Amino acid sequence: MPVSLSAVRNDGPFPPFLAAPGPDGTPLTLNDHLRLIHGSSSRLHFRRNETIFGEGDPADHVYRVLTGTVRLCRYLQDGRRHVGDFVFAGDLMGFLECPHHPVTAEAVGDITLVSYPRSAVEWLARFAPGIRGRIASHLSSTPLEAQQHLFVLGCQPARERVASFLVRLANRNDAAEGDTLDIAMSRQDIADHLAMTVETVCRMLALLKAEGAIVVPNASQVILKDLAALRVRAVES
Repeated sequence: MPVSLSAVRNDGPFPPFLAAPGPDGTPLTLNDHLRLIHGSSSRLHFRRNETIFGEGDPADHVYRVLTGTVRLCRYLQDGRRHVGDFVFAGDLMGFLECPHHPVTAEAVGDITLVSYPRSAVEWLARFAPGIRGRIASHLSSTPLEAQQHLFVLGCQPARERVASFLVRLANRNDAAEGDTLDIAMSRQDIADHLAMTVETVCRMLALLKAEGAIVVPNASQVILKDLAALRVRAVES
């Protein structure tokens, strides 16, 4: 999800506090910067499967996910759906290189977002040194991740695709061996993300379980029983 923050016109004086470190001398964090435009933000709530924005809608806001998971997807003319990415709590999502959203964003479950006007984010990027890079690094999808996902879809067999998906979730959650991953998305969401059928996703999870890499106590959790083995599967093709 590339980002290009163009400067917007602002005739006010340069606010020096934007570039200054915190009271104890530590550099300002991304949250510190976003608090500076908090007055222009809105808190939004969506229920399961509700649309946050649709493909083709004006890309005039940047969103920060506070709770829950968002899926970014595209619908084909024949009704099929491709889930390009998932956005998790703490992630930013926005398309500032595009005048309109190239995808549809939907709530996987009940979610809470903070919405920042695009103009406020662009104003902040103009006056806060380094904020462009910080925003880009916190966006939910980077060019490297997009390239990796294309590799998964184009080169990996089914079992390795599912392993790659689980490893990515583990990395995003800083999970270690033995930890439990909460799987907010449905098996259909995972299937549409990995270009597989639901039946194949279920078979591959069962196979990874039989191999001792994971434990599946229920539909919304996976225990990383052997994360090293899972990582090996994720890089095989």
